[in-house]
Amino acid sequence: MNELVPLVVALPLICAALLAAVGQHLPRLLPDAVAIACAAAVTGMSLVLTLDSADRTIVYWFGDWSPVQGGFPWGIGFVVEPLAAAEATLAAAAVLGALVFSWGHFENIRHLFYSLMLAFLAGMVGFVLSGDLFNIFVFLELMSVAAYALSGYHVKRPEVLQGALDFAVLNTIGTLTLLMGIGVLYGRTGNLNLVGVGTALEQHHPSGLLVLALTFITVGFLVKAGTAPFHFWLTDAYSVATAPAAAIFTAVMSDLAYDVYSRVHSTVFAPTLGDDDAVRHALLGLALLSAVLGAVMCFLEADLKRQLAFMTVSNGGVVLAGIATLTADGLAGSVMYIITAGLLRGALMLCLGMLIVRLGSADEMALHGWGRHGGHFVLAALLTLCAAGLATPPGFGPFQSAALVYDALAAGGYAWMAPVLAVCIAVSAAAVLRAVARIFLGWGPAHDPALTSQGSEPHRLDGHHRLWPLLAPLFLAATGYFLAFASDLPAHAMKAAADLHDHASHARLVTQGVTPPSRPLPEHTIASRDWLYGAVSFAGAFVLAGLGLWWQRLPDRFLKPLRACLRPPILAVKTVHSGSIGDYTTWLIAATAALALAWAATL
Repeated sequence: MNELVPLVVALPLICAALLAAVGQHLPRLLPDAVAIACAAAVTGMSLVLTLDSADRTIVYWFGDWSPVQGGFPWGIGFVVEPLAAAEATLAAAAVLGALVFSWGHFENIRHLFYSLMLAFLAGMVGFVLSGDLFNIFVFLELMSVAAYALSGYHVKRPEVLQGALDFAVLNTIGTLTLLMGIGVLYGRTGNLNLVGVGTALEQHHPSGLLVLALTFITVGFLVKAGTAPFHFWLTDAYSVATAPAAAIFTAVMSDLAYDVYSRVHSTVFAPTLGDDDAVRHALLGLALLSAVLGAVMCFLEADLKRQLAFMTVSNGGVVLAGIATLTADGLAGSVMYIITAGLLRGALMLCLGMLIVRLGSADEMALHGWGRHGGHFVLAALLTLCAAGLATPPGFGPFQSAALVYDALAAGGYAWMAPVLAVCIAVSAAAVLRAVARIFLGWGPAHDPALTSQGSEPHRLDGHHRLWPLLAPLFLAATGYFLAFASDLPAHAMKAAADLHDHASHARLVTQGVTPPSRPLPEHTIASRDWLYGAVSFAGAFVLAGLGLWWQRLPDRFLKPLRACLRPPILAVKTVHSGSIGDYTTWLIAATAALALAWAATL
């Protein structure tokens, strides 16, 4: 299957170029068909690579420039292991769902929209499969440039211009920071291949240059991932992008940065630093901040798109917590959670796009009771299904993924973090459930002083009640739910993560072509405490949604002290999210400096 490896990147790039060049001269539906067929082909090829790499990691050297036995890796290589291939499949499936959903949505520039989406897809796939630092940066830039254009589709609107500008400026700072880290490593080792850099660094003791490179590369990836306090661009950009583009952003783009960072750390830095507590503690602190801050801000938003943006930040905290354990089980849980939760968030964003098309707004207070009439039952049910799935219902995909993260935290001595993450999951899912009840059932008051509203005026539109576009989010949501029933999926993920964490064997495979002996599938059982955490998240989401709807009905003896207690921190977190790009840049610089000082003092 090695011949499929270059095709998963080359095919969408070729189709993107052709559509940009001649798309406007093609019959109306042909660009739609070409783009959907291309995304479907990439999805199929990525799935084949995922299944094929389960038995052996595929190392593909472009131009057949493979290193001489044990020699210097001069060539450009893709390393296709199961976790990376699964991420590529997620990216392709999310793009396919978004393209099917947007069929006929764009009239005048549909060929350019499809061209950007396919270039975006090529960037994401190349980003997760690249085996050297510079090409990771190149594909990250390709992915970012396409995303900037997609986020600024309605650029004549001031809020869209601001969101796209925040996105571009802060992500450019992040990618330049990443590039500086790559430059430091290249100057130190004379190598860009991940395995080559890690092998060279392993021969030396940790130095100031290593700490500098680790800081720059960590910050670069965490900016792209939207980890707090590097997350400010994310909520502004995701909330103004069109629904098909925003679905890709929230489903896969941010989380890909976590996956690639985990691979870079385990291959480049872990051989030298080992399981250093300084790295673990810093990453766990950022994970906890992201999970808590994202969940709180999600619950305080009335606009559903901003809710989903902050949910992405909070879910990213769960992903980073698994990676921060620096264990194979934690990485396996994180990647599984990226896939299952990402599919559900992508489906949810597409449903929000349909809500906006039908009612002209996504603000739960502005739309109070608007969904009770007009045949919106299917849309309401699908929104509820996605939100409930993100609350990790026991037995389904997101729950199994989170359970692996909880187990890794407990094994590392951080069992106290698991219930905190479970509550954060419940809070972020509760915000969406609250909005669905307010819009489609008319529950709760039409005004809530605790919520931030975007003030968009609703307007009911006729002729937009087609159900077939909802097939795409239904497929994504069902896949996210039922991946849990794939045979021994957690065990296969744990095995793949263990192979990646075995640096010596992985290095021999990449540089010498020596395939390590196959590991047996590890035994995996879900602990009783994990079932409890899943039940708390799932039931807690509905309880908190009800509390969010009717908290103003509490007796005054409870309401007054509650307001006095919660008002200052709520105002504080809202003030921090000022919308000023200068403020956001200051937070980025300050957080980078703090991380560098912490690691310089401890590593």
